[in-house]
Amino acid sequence: ENFLFETSNIFPLGGVSKSKTIHCNENGYFSSYMSDRYGFNNPDSEWDEDEIEFMLLGDSFTHGACVNRPNDIGSNLRKLSNKGVLNLGYSGNGPLTEYATLREYISPKVKNVLWIFYDNDLEELINELKSDNLKKYFIDTNYSQNLINQQNNIDELLNNFIYKKNIEKVKQNYSEVLQFLKLYQVRVNVKS
Repeated sequence: ENFLFETSNIFPLGGVSKSKTIHCNENGYFSSYMSDRYGFNNPDSEWDEDEIEFMLLGDSFTHGACVNRPNDIGSNLRKLSNKGVLNLGYSGNGPLTEYATLREYISPKVKNVLWIFYDNDLEELINELKSDNLKKYFIDTNYSQNLINQQNNIDELLNNFIYKKNIEKVKQNYSEVLQFLKLYQVRVNVKS
């Protein structure tokens, strides 16, 4: 989602690989997981399975937003089927990003693809159709970024993006604390 309008040579579809990922808090705790080799919410060993029974595509619900393993959809499906499951769901994804993810990461080992659709995905599609990067997947059936072989570049791009966002937050928080310490609002109200 954050890269829809970026002008980068790479359009990431997953997260930072092999990284402790802190996700969200809707249940009184921050959910987290160790991402796999491509930055998705899977045990990394799932990619080494000889056969993948299910590949999951979707948005935050599929991703496992705000729950920890083994309570996410992929983990439950692994437990119930006792088969290989790859979860390629990611928060903020819409139908076109999910299609691009399928195209980049599908393998002959995958027997079934489960696309988990949520009603807000159509809203995401409106934004996705503004992305030249994503439209390439729709227009050209041979288009690929070869993301499976670019994870080091993806990690570098995402880490730089995260670093810049964190610096912006620190600057904003510093400014707010400084205004508080200077009693900015009190002075404005006293002058009025």
